[in-house]
Amino acid sequence: MYCQLKKYCHKRVIWLVSILVFMTLPSTVLAASDDPLADMNIDLADKESSEERTKGFVSIGGYLESRNQLRIKEMDKPISLRQRLWLDCYLGDGKIRGFASGYFDYDPAVRDWTDDNDEIYYVELNEAYLTIDMERIDFILGKKMMRWGTGDGINPMDLINPRDYRDPIASARADARLPILLADGIFLLGPVTLEGVLIPKAEVNEFPLPDSPWEPRALKEMRRSAASGEIVLSPGEEPDDWFKDAEFAFRVSTVTGGFDLALLYYNGYTDDPVYHRDYLVDGRMRFTPRYQHYRAYGFNFAKGFERATIRGELAVKPGLLFPIDSNDPSYAKDSDGLTARDLYQGVIGIDRTFFTNLYVNLQFFYDFIESGREAIALKRKTHGLTFEISDKFLDDDLSAGFRGMYFTSNEGSASEIFAEYKIGDNWQIAPGYMIFNGPKDSRLGQYRENDMIYFRLRYSF
Repeated sequence: MYCQLKKYCHKRVIWLVSILVFMTLPSTVLAASDDPLADMNIDLADKESSEERTKGFVSIGGYLESRNQLRIKEMDKPISLRQRLWLDCYLGDGKIRGFASGYFDYDPAVRDWTDDNDEIYYVELNEAYLTIDMERIDFILGKKMMRWGTGDGINPMDLINPRDYRDPIASARADARLPILLADGIFLLGPVTLEGVLIPKAEVNEFPLPDSPWEPRALKEMRRSAASGEIVLSPGEEPDDWFKDAEFAFRVSTVTGGFDLALLYYNGYTDDPVYHRDYLVDGRMRFTPRYQHYRAYGFNFAKGFERATIRGELAVKPGLLFPIDSNDPSYAKDSDGLTARDLYQGVIGIDRTFFTNLYVNLQFFYDFIESGREAIALKRKTHGLTFEISDKFLDDDLSAGFRGMYFTSNEGSASEIFAEYKIGDNWQIAPGYMIFNGPKDSRLGQYRENDMIYFRLRYSF
């Protein structure tokens, strides 16, 4: 019965989306916010503003969206031709409220690298949670997105939600995340707010599909070596046991002297694995992905002025595992190929609005891995900046600008020219151009083939 219902939904949604595609070229993004701290706690469907518009006990809305990403060098091999139907529902208007959202995606571009229909036709419950508001205690229970930190696109303590493997790069300076099942408690203790999050089952990043546009170069080479028989790539095990592999986090925040201050703690698993190495009896190396249990400690602040905001973050992640350089003498046969090091991360940034709507945002980040006896395969120091310059036109219906991320440590760059135009109360259209630069084995340079133009169109109802 489920399969029949799924096929029926697929046909109806494809029919609706086809009408949208034939009506006009695809394109859309959410309008930019004037609030310099609006990115501190982002929800995908703009739920907070939608909730203010909720009337009555039940409110249902959504949108139809066509999002197309076309490679500059190979127009006949698009990165994405995603057509989406999104629905959301609000329940209640008092102390107990509920929210749920879900979507159906159809992306024929996925056929270029997989025959899996579950990737071409994708149905997902996005968020579904219950909010209980009391005088000094709030609880949120269910599947939810939760972004921590004051940074803009770079947040060292944003560790709760895993990355979306199908669409990991949301813009030239930010990634896309997925909601997970959690319990969140917020306690108002005078001038101090205490927040605790329990994740009953750890959620980690899924591996990108082989030959997908967002498959990392190192993973691609490892898969090729495994296919040729040079090495053995073990599937490993994810930390997915209920409560046994639980994660939790705490945040203590306050406002004093005009500063927003917060201390953060996270106890959980790394979203990306490290590869443990051993040898089989035939002499071949076997690589097994392992997700490390670790702790992270952080501090962030934000200070708002009349037209500017200064923000910063610090994080310490002790004892993280990193791969040893294969050319180092310590990369011996009896070694597992890994070594533990402490990671220190820092972010400092400022944004300011000039004239009426000219918005400028500049942020510097720095990562440092402590030195040790073994030479590691990664760089010990990485640093760079994120930036955005944008303005509004046509009675604020049009936003346009330039944003990106640049690694001054030679790890590549990503930059984007974007425009977002609101047409009436229901339509939004946004063309853009995104490019990647840097060495082919660098963090961002490895995606040089993904230079793209994109078009997005959304009709909200």
